[in-house]
Amino acid sequence: MIELSMNDFIRLYKLASIGKLVGGLIHNLNGPMQNLGLDIEMAYFSLKDVSEWDSKTTQSIISRLKRMEEEHERINSLIRTTAAKTGDDSDLDNSLLNIYEYLKQELIYLHTNLYFKHNVKTEIITANDPPLTSSLTRNSIRALGWFLQSIVEELEKQKINGLTLKIISDNATLKIMVLIQGGKLSEDFTGQIKDAILSSDTLKSDSSDLGIFLALTIFKSNGVTLELDSDSPYSNLIMNFPLIKH
Repeated sequence: MIELSMNDFIRLYKLASIGKLVGGLIHNLNGPMQNLGLDIEMAYFSLKDVSEWDSKTTQSIISRLKRMEEEHERINSLIRTTAAKTGDDSDLDNSLLNIYEYLKQELIYLHTNLYFKHNVKTEIITANDPPLTSSLTRNSIRALGWFLQSIVEELEKQKINGLTLKIISDNATLKIMVLIQGGKLSEDFTGQIKDAILSSDTLKSDSSDLGIFLALTIFKSNGVTLELDSDSPYSNLIMNFPLIKH
């Protein structure tokens, strides 16, 4: 029998979770790269043949350059998120985290799931000033990413087409509400969450989804509490992250 420490277990799963997404990541990088190549070629062709700067031509060039800039930023976003997931995450300790930007980057990265990318309408709702915090533990941030990945995989299994994340923060707690539209999470999936809510002991898993089991275990050990409303037409979930006083 092989015994692993929690840190070893986390490192192994981090590598496994990245491996699951690499194929889709390459697919998503390929599209923007092709668009950039075509737009650069077209911009060069347009500039080469321009005899005078009329407004129509100027607007066309500006439009193409804007699209190139957006695609370039999209690639950079994917690369940054991948680098963060494959690194040692030491920069997450005591760093100031914009939770809105973090969730936005995660959803972009999770477009590696092609069902999610093409079929699920997503939205992030927050106050005008997104909360900044340095109070979440490194493992809690990791677990949040894995938990969202498990949710996205569940959306694909259940053919659900809507996901809204809502951020609510006060001095003591950061709440992230996960609102599902266009379907319900399966009983197997919500059952694992209910077990985490009700259990006062170490969690045990009969699930093949190691990601959600590990995420729930980390949440529990870091004081993150969960609330689940599966009685409504859709499934709503709330994660309550305690904000540590420094």
